[in-house]
Amino acid sequence: MENKLTKIRRTFAAQLTGKHKLKLIIPHNDSSDSIFEVFINEMFNQLHRKRTKQDEELLRESNRNSPLFIQRKQLQKDIEDFLILNKRQDARAVQEIIERVERMTMLNRKYDIREVKSISQLNTQYQSTIIPTVKMFTVSCSYRALCSELLERFDWPSELFASEYDRCFCKTCYPLTMPNVYQSNIENKYPIIIPRNWMKFGLKIDEVQAKIHQIWDKWAMSYHGTLPNAALSMIKHRQICLPGDKLLDGTHLTIRPGHIPDQKAFFTSPTIRYAAQNHYATPLEFTSQIDKCVYTAKIVLRCRQMPGSFTIQGETLNNSRINGADFCDIIPDEQIEWKTDKRGTVIFDGLCVRLTPVSNQTFHNTIYQSHANQTNVHN
Repeated sequence: MENKLTKIRRTFAAQLTGKHKLKLIIPHNDSSDSIFEVFINEMFNQLHRKRTKQDEELLRESNRNSPLFIQRKQLQKDIEDFLILNKRQDARAVQEIIERVERMTMLNRKYDIREVKSISQLNTQYQSTIIPTVKMFTVSCSYRALCSELLERFDWPSELFASEYDRCFCKTCYPLTMPNVYQSNIENKYPIIIPRNWMKFGLKIDEVQAKIHQIWDKWAMSYHGTLPNAALSMIKHRQICLPGDKLLDGTHLTIRPGHIPDQKAFFTSPTIRYAAQNHYATPLEFTSQIDKCVYTAKIVLRCRQMPGSFTIQGETLNNSRINGADFCDIIPDEQIEWKTDKRGTVIFDGLCVRLTPVSNQTFHNTIYQSHANQTNVHN
């Protein structure tokens, strides 16, 4: 892990040098650590000088949506991220940065070599090697704005969320050229399957618990489809809710109609495709005030689960029998459902939202068909 962090740190420094057009010569990968540290110190000096200059220019700027404000915000975020990577105290943040740097590196390799040369020629007087940057997150993502509007309708306490871990997986923010699955680390044998076409809002967690149990290094990632009131209760309780539990709004969690009775357990899936099925994530009707369109909305909790605390079993929606194909092309139906009754072995680190534009008639037909065609499934 230490060697990987060293490599990521070097790669990230090279990306920042190119992204912010710093007047630096990037050391070769085989250069000594002492040479690289001199480079890092000068990089930080130039980043801080650039930030100071931007602050002075912002004093004369009144438009909060101007490119200069956006650049200043991104520069500050990059500086903070590199400091986090150096200190290595926040395992969750470090893992997020590592994944982002690796994605950027992968996209950089796909860049046309002629474009790389044209960018480099602009900086020949400084003899700097420029790594071209790709906009991974749109400055103004319309899909993210719509999902945020839905979340605001829920009127949940803002203290529950950690916006620095928000991530949009729409086709613009997470292109089709990006991988569908990651292997997060050596100790975690469970793959991380990307929730394409979903918006993930970061949730605050107990960092002490995360550190003690090494959640970001060892725990598996999974998804749990549910209803807003049950999701809010679980997020506030910071633990799973089982049938029979009393929720914060005073209601008791029951096994919903059509689900297998007497199954007092908590069910998740390593793929959001399965967790988002209608019997788990009941569709909601949502009319946006932004574009005045009607959407089918679904919410799914992203979970971290302790390995060995759950049972892996096959799907219970009779999908293979009805459709003759697996839900997911990565996880077979025979291993797509995880079952546990152990509290404290599941932590929620994200709330995923998906919106699909539909007409009112289509929405009601979808609801009817989902309850008419599928029976005997879990909560």
